[in-house]
Amino acid sequence: MGGGVGVDPAEHRERLLVHGGEKPVSRPKLIAVDLDDTLLEADLTLLDETAAALAEAKARGVKLVLATGRMFRSALPYARRLGIDGYLITYNGALVRSVDGETFWHKPVPAHHARALVDFARRADLRLNLYLDDTLVVDEVDERVEYYLTIAQVEPEVVDDLMQALERGEPTKCLLVGEPGQVAELLPRMQAAFPDLQISRSKPRFIEVTRRGIRKDVALAAVAERFGIRMEDVMAVGDGDNDAAMLAGAGIGVAVANASAKAKEAAAYVAAGARGAGVVEAVRRFVLA
Repeated sequence: MGGGVGVDPAEHRERLLVHGGEKPVSRPKLIAVDLDDTLLEADLTLLDETAAALAEAKARGVKLVLATGRMFRSALPYARRLGIDGYLITYNGALVRSVDGETFWHKPVPAHHARALVDFARRADLRLNLYLDDTLVVDEVDERVEYYLTIAQVEPEVVDDLMQALERGEPTKCLLVGEPGQVAELLPRMQAAFPDLQISRSKPRFIEVTRRGIRKDVALAAVAERFGIRMEDVMAVGDGDNDAAMLAGAGIGVAVANASAKAKEAAAYVAAGARGAGVVEAVRRFVLA
């Protein structure tokens, strides 16, 4: 069941249980936060109040980790502003890399699956983004790509043939972009057609595709272990369907008010505030209280 709203932080922290109710969750030692529509406002800005709350948590010794579907290069400026000196979970967990460029792991989409996705996108009239060596590769810049670029704020590499581009290597992630209704219809069909891939919806127009078993929660567990921190001592904050497993797997999973129904259902706590306000609320309630 989904979590409650507006509960006293100390009381609520004691009531949040993990692993079937074995023991109460302690004060978080690591905070993992999604970027778009969670940490960032609708206009992609990071509010000073949001940054300040996370800075205070960091000053108290809490580790900060960004967990996003974005490219590494697209997420890095926000990590630097927050003073993160550890790892970024990017591409929905397919690439974990430190701010200084050390790759912790890279789990790309197998080449034969990527080629099949190129064919599927063409037949379904979806725009396909490939991510090769942290570069966005497309075969055309249309409205769908422009929409993506307004969010990611990166420059694409435009090629004549995506199949030929795949000869350079396996893509870290594939992203299919369509209209919301089209995406809603095609998502279950894709999940049935590609059982060996991890397929989820992040934004209404985005279908995210990674290697099977690669999700934010899987990468977060590996990063937490690297820091010597148990998942029971992690707080994760997110909004999208692709955040749901991360929220469910963390000691305290928080969905911001604007989160999807799936994310709210997975969360232990649903914030009253949307986006950055929800992040601030979670940090104040469960970390700084």
